[in-house]
This record gives sequence, C-alpha cells and structure tokens, in this order.
Amino acid sequence: MFLAGYSLVQLLLTLFTFLTLGLLLRFGRTTERIAGVALLVAQVGTPLVDHLHIGEFRYGVAILAVGLFATLIVLAMRTDRWWLIAAAGVQLLSIGLWAATLVGDLQIWGAVTVRIVIWMQLMLLALFGIWEARAAPYARPSTSTGPEVRSGATS
Repeated sequence: MFLAGYSLVQLLLTLFTFLTLGLLLRFGRTTERIAGVALLVAQVGTPLVDHLHIGEFRYGVAILAVGLFATLIVLAMRTDRWWLIAAAGVQLLSIGLWAATLVGDLQIWGAVTVRIVIWMQLMLLALFGIWEARAAPYARPSTSTGPEVRSGATS
C-alpha cells in the first residue's frame, strides 16, 4: 500500500501541508498564490530531487530551498505582506540548519526534525497570510478610485 511505512503523525503533517497550500491558492490574492506555488514546488519537488547529491551534499534539495527563499524574499520586498517577511526568515533558518549539517557533526535526524518544525511554521505563516490578504486594508487590491499601487508591486 502507498501509505505503508508512514506514521500517523507524518500523514497528518502532510495533510495539514496540502490543506494549507490549497487554502493559500484558493483564498489568497496574487502574492499569496505565487508563494503558494513556490511552497508547493518545494513540498512536491523535494522527494523528487532528494537522490541528487555529491557525497553528503544534496544539491537538488539545496536548489529548491534557496529558490523558495529567493521567491519569498522577492515577494516580501515587492509587497506589503508581513507574513512573507517572517516566512522568508523561517526559510533562511531552514537553509542555515541544512548547511550546518554539511560542516558539523550535527545529528542528522535531529536536524530533520527541526526542519519539519520549521516547515510547519511556514504553513502556519501561510494561514496567517490568507487572513492578511483578506483582512488587512493595505493588502486589498486598488481600484481606479483607490490608492495608487507602487510600480512593480503585486497585490
């Protein structure tokens, strides 16, 4: 069976992730949807590129992690969304922890567990992002009579 070998906790965390990403894509505005696609690519892509490595350096996963960080930081700098600043910071923590396993004797399973916790923080921030996109006055799309949008900004 496909689900054999996975614990209940792993299945629940995966369900929470895909539910959150679905809500982000459905109820978020353009900015949240771009972030949602980037998070989905990271979630689905990681197992697909996990086998790409040179020694202990998993360059496929590194490319996805850095790409996710770059997407989140660019979105954070081009929009007025607070959750993206926090999400980019949390992703940078994940990259830093991953890099620490390359040069130190950090326990691998401990590092993996912490990265799972960091991923769940990203999902909670994404849920906050849905609320922010819908409730915050600065996140509402501008109208022809409304406030001017910055050049290059997304809504």
